[in-house]
Amino acid sequence: SQFQGGVGFGITQLTSAITFKDGRVEQRNFDGYTPPYIIDAPVTVDVHIVPSTEAPTGCGEPPVPVISPAVVNALAKLTGKRYRSLPLVTI
Repeated sequence: SQFQGGVGFGITQLTSAITFKDGRVEQRNFDGYTPPYIIDAPVTVDVHIVPSTEAPTGCGEPPVPVISPAVVNALAKLTGKRYRSLPLVTI
């Protein structure tokens, strides 16, 4: 579903970065970028529909900005260490 795709995209914030060298983006093509794979995605994503009288909107984008903070907070609770920047490439 769109929501599951949004969760997957949110997970990429934990490991992806755009870096610059001499004022230019280093990841100029997919050969310099490691995308997330299906194995990186959660096995299940539970979606709860909240009744509302508001107009309907898309459902693929809402999970993106909340996934990385949720994972980072869970890691902090588990390890006792606060992570203050992304990506988390050296956990």
